Amino acid sequence: MNSPMQDNEEATLAELEARARELESELAGIQSAIAILLARMNDRHTPAAGKEVPLAPAWDTPIPVSAPPQYSTEEDKADDSGMIHLQSLQPHHALRSKWGLGSGLESAEEAIQELPVPAEEAPVATELRLFGLLPSGEPWEQRIPFAFIASDNDVILGRDASAANIVLEDACVSRAHIQFGLNEYGLVISDLGSTNGTAVNGEPMTAYDNYRAIQNGDTITIGSINLQVEFI
Repeated sequence: MNSPMQDNEEATLAELEARARELESELAGIQSAIAILLARMNDRHTPAAGKEVPLAPAWDTPIPVSAPPQYSTEEDKADDSGMIHLQSLQPHHALRSKWGLGSGLESAEEAIQELPVPAEEAPVATELRLFGLLPSGEPWEQRIPFAFIASDNDVILGRDASAANIVLEDACVSRAHIQFGLNEYGLVISDLGSTNGTAVNGEPMTAYDNYRAIQNGDTITIGSINLQVEFI
């Protein structure tokens, strides 16, 4: 008859062995997930001409080459202790719910189809378009390449052609009213101490207000003229 201490030790040993089996199952699941992800990543590369590349294994398909081997002796098992053996998870394995893996794919072809499709790159604007109506009702429009703004530090809009290289002839516009520039934030404007002021989306700029950021769709008010901004 065992003593109470021996009974406690045996119970503790049984609990530890049960926990060890749980950890082995979790480790096998983790290793299986790693193998699947590596296989799917490898299939993204274009195969070399004339070389057949195997499909990624489905999540519910066993991986024969990575199944745990059967050891005939404890010595063989000890020699193989540094090896990692991968196993596939069953469709309703508890670890699938724990890791949010779902029930798996039915075939390797579906695994390929599930690969994310690269999103198309957004078009890059090359010009700034300013347009609006003059107080007389006459339409006004000007297109300015962003490359020109980037290469010239004196891209100025004003009434006088001798002081500005973008001319907007109206009495409410100063000789040199605003200056355009590009910095790490994108397109910016600076008020050059204009008489009748400048506003962006209705918010007035102070005299010599520098580097106000301008976005596509903004409205720039020059004196009493509203100009719409469009990046094209």
